[in-house]
Amino acid sequence: MGLDTKDSAGSALFSAEGWVPFVVGIIARVYLGISLSLAVIALFPALVGWNGSVVQSGSMEPHISPGDVVLTSELSDAEPVPVGGVVAYLSPVEAEPDGTAKTRLHRVVGANNDGTYVTAGDANMDVDSTPMKRDQISGRARILVPMVGLPGLWISHGTFPQIAIWSVGTLLAVLCAIYVGGSAGETRKPGPQRNSRRRPSAVGVGPTAAGPVAAGPTLWANPRIKGTAAFLLAAVIAVLVILGATAGTSAAAFTSITSTSGNGWAASPDWNPPTVALADPGDSVKDTVTISASAQDAESGIRSIDVEYLRDGTTTWTTICSAATAAVTCHWNTKSVPDGGYSLRARAADNAGLTSVSALRATTVANNLLVVLASPAEAVRGNVPLSTSLLGAAHPLYSVRVEYSLAGANKWSILCLDVTAPYNCTWNTAFTANETYDLRAVAVAGLTSTYSAVVTDITVDNVAPAVTMTDPGTPLSGVRTLAATSTDAHSGVAQVSFQYARTGTNTWTTVCALTESPYACRFDTTTVADGGYSFRAISVDASGNSATSAALSRTVDNTVASVSLEDPGAYLTGAVPLTAAANSTAGVASIRIQVAPAGTTSWSTLCTIAAAPYGCSWNTAGYTDGIYDLRAVLTDRNGKEAISATVAARRVDNSPLRAADIRTTNGGAIPGRLEPGDSMSFVYSQQVNLATVSPGWAGAPLPVTVRLRDGNLLGLGNGQDVVDVQRTGSSVNLGSVNLKQNYAKNRKSAVFNATMTAATETVGGIPRTVVTVLLGSVASGGAGVRTSGAAANLAWTPTSAVSSPAGVACSLAPLTEAGTLDRDF
Repeated sequence: MGLDTKDSAGSALFSAEGWVPFVVGIIARVYLGISLSLAVIALFPALVGWNGSVVQSGSMEPHISPGDVVLTSELSDAEPVPVGGVVAYLSPVEAEPDGTAKTRLHRVVGANNDGTYVTAGDANMDVDSTPMKRDQISGRARILVPMVGLPGLWISHGTFPQIAIWSVGTLLAVLCAIYVGGSAGETRKPGPQRNSRRRPSAVGVGPTAAGPVAAGPTLWANPRIKGTAAFLLAAVIAVLVILGATAGTSAAAFTSITSTSGNGWAASPDWNPPTVALADPGDSVKDTVTISASAQDAESGIRSIDVEYLRDGTTTWTTICSAATAAVTCHWNTKSVPDGGYSLRARAADNAGLTSVSALRATTVANNLLVVLASPAEAVRGNVPLSTSLLGAAHPLYSVRVEYSLAGANKWSILCLDVTAPYNCTWNTAFTANETYDLRAVAVAGLTSTYSAVVTDITVDNVAPAVTMTDPGTPLSGVRTLAATSTDAHSGVAQVSFQYARTGTNTWTTVCALTESPYACRFDTTTVADGGYSFRAISVDASGNSATSAALSRTVDNTVASVSLEDPGAYLTGAVPLTAAANSTAGVASIRIQVAPAGTTSWSTLCTIAAAPYGCSWNTAGYTDGIYDLRAVLTDRNGKEAISATVAARRVDNSPLRAADIRTTNGGAIPGRLEPGDSMSFVYSQQVNLATVSPGWAGAPLPVTVRLRDGNLLGLGNGQDVVDVQRTGSSVNLGSVNLKQNYAKNRKSAVFNATMTAATETVGGIPRTVVTVLLGSVASGGAGVRTSGAAANLAWTPTSAVSSPAGVACSLAPLTEAGTLDRDF
């Protein structure tokens, strides 16, 4: 009895000549199946509006690696921003070191009070420096397809060896799948068999069992058919993989498993950090205190919890205890640390390597008697409540007094005395001069006196600020400027507001409220009815004293011809838009906008406009750099003219060398506070002659000092603190930087040792000089430095003493820091 097809195929397969081609063919087909499956998975979601993009860098490793394809879907308006999840968002120009906007793939690790969000890469030690806005988000990632984007990544990076290896390997896999590893029936050559007798079919009729097997290989053995199939398969794989490798970045909270009939793959089980909470230990502690913390992570579970403390005034956290559980109870021996204020926190890590920190808990260690005087506001007036606490007191028989001294004088006088608890008293500042004071509390038991820490630099200010409103003119029509001057010799002006009331009434309406000098705003008189009005300015200082200017009675009349010119700004460069507002009961025939050298009457017409809107562009490049006056002239249909108020002393400045950017970096321990490790970079639009920055300097590290001054010292106000750079025995011509925030205590200054260096960066093909100043130790006035809680953009005013290598002087135009408002340093 002869062998049937099945028997002969099995013999061929397991012969020495059959099993090796079979295994090679299977491996090749598995590889091709996985590649095709992943490529299809990367492309298929595009049919439902998802986007696929290739991860370009390793900032999200180990969970997302370069070459992975991430599929994102649009974040609808109804969906909240996924804090703890990963998003793809457009990082703006000012946030990128190379000055080019790009799409970033990072995790949202927190939300700010101003509606922005904090992002970070899982592989990065620090969070991203620039907060992210919701409208920057391009998508929330849903699926991760591993490694399928590597060919596209290699192509975009020009790494041709990897491309060549992948291409050759894929081609070999295609050839092996087509030419090698078929069934035994496919490898037999047609011809006489040792036993040609055929077994009848199972039903006894129709083709024999061997018949169909012999027909297939006859067709497949055609070399042309095999070559065509190999070429087509290789082309399909290349097209699908390259299409799947779209450029860009994205991210997702990958928590599911996706599979196809050809393969299966799983993403990281946990992309959300754990939640952790620390129990409140109380306002004060002593001896050995129990501190409890717990954490949760529903995805990968908790790996560890650490409970830590930080002594006030230091920057190093110390571990109290650790546990490899989801909850921990520590026994903190507070006698091992000095008495004083401490912050406590719990830090948890999950099994995926993600960490989070609990909210801080503040407490005071008081194993011995600790006297604590609560700090009042930095500027006070009238009756000020003062409260003293005795922590760790051995017995209740204490008398407590509060003392004061002129700031830094260390000459103490008694302010108030309490012999029993609670130790509260009222400081009537009317009996002290308007100066800056230090305060302390003293607890006395028998012959033993215990002192509190000194509360420094409390300004007493019982004098109202001075405020005078500038005459806005009469009659008032169109858009007018309301302006005032205000000063305060002690705590500084906090706010100036402008108000108006209709004549005969006492109902005042606020036009605007300003916190920074100059105190001026625009008032559109067409928003009120014509008639008589009173105008006034109200100034409030930092301690709460207020003053009101004398009221000015003026007439609002918009029934006659009126014209005003919008202020184009103090510094004018290139093409400057000029805009006028005009109206006339006789009708406006034309508006002429004119210019003259400052202080002269040599007016020349820049443009004539016959219909609203009344505006044109002034090409200042055709004028010599200098100071000019501007005005608008209205001609009505009866031929009568009206002339606007002059916009005086506007500087035309078209110098090609100017301030391009001002940057700060927080290198210290406390954000929003000047301290060692912080730096500030001054960026010019072109390269400069470094010897004009400081005589004899060529860019090497140079010892300098950085001076911080409270804005009140310069008549600018509380939130206008200024820094400048100085050099012993010489000059540093970097101008000054208005921090637009409150970094110095009232009327205080501080000096830091610093190091100045220079470098060159290229933006848009143009080399630019970057001068960086790195803060070192405090040289003097360290007690006058405070932490700013406000967000603002710096304003750098350069000096024309700096010039380019060709001798072109730097523009004097101030530069305001670009980007979102933030706390600097």
